[in-house]
Parts: sequence; C-alpha cells; structure tokens
Amino acid sequence: MIRWTLGTDRSPIRERSRTKDHLGWRNDPETSTIMHRNPNLLLVVTLLSVYEVRAQSFAELDINEVRARFHSNGLLGPDLATGESAFQVPATTAVSPMYSSGLWIGGLDPGNNLRLAAHLFGDNGQRDFFPGPLTTDGSATILPEVSEEYDQVWSVYRTEIETHQAYFACLKDPECDVNIAFPGGYTMPASIATWPAEGLVDLGQAPYLAPFVDHDQDGTYDPGSGDHPCILGDQALYAIYNDKAGPHLESNSLPIGLEVHAMPFAYASVPGLEQTVFIQYLLINRSSNTLTELHIAHFADFDLGCSEDDHVGTDAARGLVYAVNGNAVDGDCMGTPGYGEQPPAFGMVVLKGPLLEPDGLDNAADPLELYQYGTGYADGIVDNERHGLDRSMYFMGAGPSPMLVPTPFEPSRFFNYMRGIWLDNSVLTYGGNGYGGPPDATASDYAFPGDTDPTGYGTNGEPQAPWTETSASNTPGDRKALAIMGPGTLEPGEHMTMLVAYVYARATSGGPQGSVSALQERVDSLRAVVEGIEGLFDQGETAGLACQSITTALPEVNGTSSITLFPNPAVDQFTLRCSAPSADALMELFDMRGARVMVTRLTGTATTIDVSHLRPGIYGVRVRTAGMASTFQLVKAE
Repeated sequence: MIRWTLGTDRSPIRERSRTKDHLGWRNDPETSTIMHRNPNLLLVVTLLSVYEVRAQSFAELDINEVRARFHSNGLLGPDLATGESAFQVPATTAVSPMYSSGLWIGGLDPGNNLRLAAHLFGDNGQRDFFPGPLTTDGSATILPEVSEEYDQVWSVYRTEIETHQAYFACLKDPECDVNIAFPGGYTMPASIATWPAEGLVDLGQAPYLAPFVDHDQDGTYDPGSGDHPCILGDQALYAIYNDKAGPHLESNSLPIGLEVHAMPFAYASVPGLEQTVFIQYLLINRSSNTLTELHIAHFADFDLGCSEDDHVGTDAARGLVYAVNGNAVDGDCMGTPGYGEQPPAFGMVVLKGPLLEPDGLDNAADPLELYQYGTGYADGIVDNERHGLDRSMYFMGAGPSPMLVPTPFEPSRFFNYMRGIWLDNSVLTYGGNGYGGPPDATASDYAFPGDTDPTGYGTNGEPQAPWTETSASNTPGDRKALAIMGPGTLEPGEHMTMLVAYVYARATSGGPQGSVSALQERVDSLRAVVEGIEGLFDQGETAGLACQSITTALPEVNGTSSITLFPNPAVDQFTLRCSAPSADALMELFDMRGARVMVTRLTGTATTIDVSHLRPGIYGVRVRTAGMASTFQLVKAE
C-alpha cells in the first residue's frame, strides 16, 4: 500500500521514499515549486489531500453504456472471483456479449523455437502475461516486487485532466483568482498523481513509460507542476504488462520478452461510437531475439447472451470478426440471461495493425496483393502500409476434437489457430464448418466471410460463393474467434502499435442478420471518426495520441519516407532505419543543452550508429533527408 500525506509546506511527499519510486513519482523540492511561489494560497487551497492508492488487479470503463473490466495483465472481460462476465452491454443490464478477450502473439526465434503468449479465460491462475515493465538490456527481466507494484490499472477521465489543466492555468494567470475559481480547493486524482509515466533507469527500465503532457517541459513527470496523462477518449485505462515475470501456464510456451502497454478507452457521447470500446496497444520486444513468422491475434470468447446458440462471421473488408445469434430469440441458458427477441450482433474490429516491413513502395490494394485489407495502400505515401485483418479463425466449446479449445495446452496448438490451422494440422477450408470437406476443398484465410471478399483475396485470388454459418446450416453453439495479423518480423527493441475496437449493434427489425447489418454500419461510422484523430495513423510507430506527449516512440519524417530507431533506449549503438533516404541524408545528435555532439551520413536504408562514448541521458535526434527534417528523442542508457 502506498500512502500519501502532506508535508508542512503542503507539498506532496511519499512516506515510503524521498526519491523517485518504481512508479516514477519524483519527491524533491521541484515538485512543489508552484506552491512555494504562492504562499498565500496555502491557506485556502490543498494541492493534494490525504488519500490512499491501493494496488488493484483491474479497473473498469464505465461510460458509453458499457461496463468493461480490464485486468492488470491485459485480460479483458471476466470477473475472476465469480466466473461471470464483467463486460456488459448495455451497462445497466446483466447481459453480456462476450466472456473474455485478449492478445495472442507468437513467432520463431533464431533457433527456430516457438515463443508465444496468449490469453484465454484467466481462471485457476493460468496466465501467460504479468504486470510490469521489463528491463531494456536484452535480458527482458523484472523483479517480483516491481511486478507487484504494477499490479494495477490506472483509470483517468478527460474531465479530470481538464480540471487539472484549469487549476494550473489559473495559478499562472495573474487575472485568475484561484480562491474564486476553486473555492473548495483542488484535490488531485490518484490516477494523475501516480500515473506510470517514468520508469527507473537504475532498475533497467525504459525512462519513459505511459505517455504524458510535459506541462513545464522539464523532461520529467511532475503532476504537482501541471503535468498530466495523455489519453484517448473521455475515459481511459492504462496497464503495463509482460510475458516474462512467470511461467506460461496458459500456453506452456517459451516466453518472448514482450512488454505491452495497453490503453482501453471509450467516448461518452460521440455519434457513431455508441457502446464501443477501443484498445490501443504498444508492443515492445525487450528481448535480444528476432522473431520471424510473427503472428498477432486478438482472441474473443463470444457469449452473446446465451453462450450456446451463437454463430460467428467475418467481414474481411471491414476488418471485423463478429458473433450473431443463431436463433431468432436469444433465450436464457447456463444460468446467464439472453438478449431475448431481436438480439444484437457484437464483434471486434482491427482498425490499425502494425506497419509492414518497408519495401520502398506505395503498395496498391491489388486483389492478389498481401494485406489488401489493411490501411495506407495506393495513397501516394511510401511504406505507410499497415496490417489489417489478414486472417480470421474460430473454434468451439463443443464439437469435433480438432476444432476445440487448444487443450492440452501446448504452444503449437495456439500457433496453429493463429495461422488458420486446426488442431490436427489440417487447414481451414471454404464451406460447411470450415473443417475437412472434399479433397479439392479450397483453403480459406477467413472463417465465414459471407460476400465481403468478392475478389477472393482470402482464397488465393479465386472468388467463391458467399459463405456464412447460416448458409451452411451449421448448428449454433459456443464460439470463440481470432482476428489475426501477420506474418511479420519483430526485432529486438522494435515497437509495434495497433488499435482494435469492440462494437455492439442491435437493430430494431430484421432478426439477427438485421443486427449484423447495423454492426457493419457502426464499424463504418467509427472508422470515419478514428481516422480523424490526429496522429493515430502516422507513418512511424508513434503512440498515436492526439496530445503532445513524452514518449519513446517515433514520428514520421515526411510524406515520402519513414523512420524507425531501435533499440531505444540504446546502450552502445542503435540502428536508424530510413525507408527512402536521399543521397545527402544525415543524422544529427544533440544533447539536452542543444549542442550537437554527433553527425553522420546515412549509409542506406539501415545505418548502425555507435553511441558508446556518450554519457547516459536524453538526446535529440534530427534526420535530414530529401530537403526535409524531423526530430525525436533517443535515450542513452548505461
């Protein structure tokens, strides 16, 4: 337990430490500069009242007619204490469209060993992910006490940030009377005060973790000086977790050394985003292994009211994998309530996948071209193409043994599903239930795409007749599904960002298929909204936030070339990758005083730069190419 009190000078101090703690709070005189400059304010304004911050294993989004529980290891949905769903739509009812959801990610290391981490249901202590950030030295380790301290999920409302901003703006404005503007004083929310913005470099963590707005521009997170979290939506959660803090009891796989930053968020009253939950991910390879044949999947155990009468489907063009009721009326079953007449449809949609490997081209959305259903194609910009829904797969709670939950839990079984392969090593085929079929059955990248893949992209360029569970007369039942991105490569220190959404729609007529049509319309609306969020689809792997933030992620250079830099932080050297450098392209490095300490020509699309002689700290990097320049930060670690 962390207890906060007020010192005699009314500045916040932490009883357990006078220095920066594991969560990045700095307890030195600088944190209370404003209060020292406003001695008369001490009589009427309390910057921080006494409160406690207890470690917690979950938090919930509770706006936009949704109740969505998110655990500190990234699992979404279940109440692990009761075994019931804690993802409810509408929030005021006890009905749930989904039981559990989370990431699957796996690939092959240089020794051809499969490394994988996955979420299923989180019961009986079975898990592959654990709270906390990993070290950045390639060992990808974490101390047990650090993992324990990060066993919480931060929850921040935009209204809290706006109040925080208003308070510190008032303190700086000589025409603002803080006693009038804040007659009851100001109590800083615990989530802002303890936001995990900075890691401990002396413990091997990255210096910057959760994104924040550096109000006083001193390079540190000082909420007592006006700094605050940088979030998306009207409420956001934040968790940092990894796959190295313990054995993989879910998949029984070798660990990756993956650090994940997840920000679930929702909007309160934006037309077209009703009853929608987003999750933005930042994936970081903290290990020294390059993973090839990398596949990333988002798993969902769809229980659309009653869990025993569902069908699943794919809308390939929209990046959507969804559940629809297999019966006209969704009745109660298994002790859980159904949605009744005119049941809804519910799905997860890939809005933004990781960047493809750069090839120096503006790839066109050709029907035979890989990743057709991603973003960034044929837009005049080189190497901004992103994975979309490359594949979908499903499995069942009851049915033929090769189509069930991957028990016994073996990593190859999880990896099979991530590549569209059944547990007996046969592939998903087009038609029927997707298993078996005639000897000449066509392999399919998508499960039940209906008529959403008219060019046959998912069937090797050979168009097929529409295929749904209804058209195949499949018996409804318990369905689980995967929205899959890949294959790709994940190098040591590399960052990947992605955005997924959970979408709910309930038509007023037309039966279950009427709700599917309403769901597709909702996906079109939310895509239009998110594509307007500044920075979200930048060419580089940025954090994708609409506010100025401190982050170790990288921006795009210009409209024709993209930059990636890894590892960041760097110890002895880093690699600067520029997809299309001009002949005179160069990199300049500046220290925090603005003095240039290094300049070097780029030697091609990838240039390795030695920084072993530099002191640890934060450096500015400026890349000049094709007459344009971009700057970003490099952290030099010991």
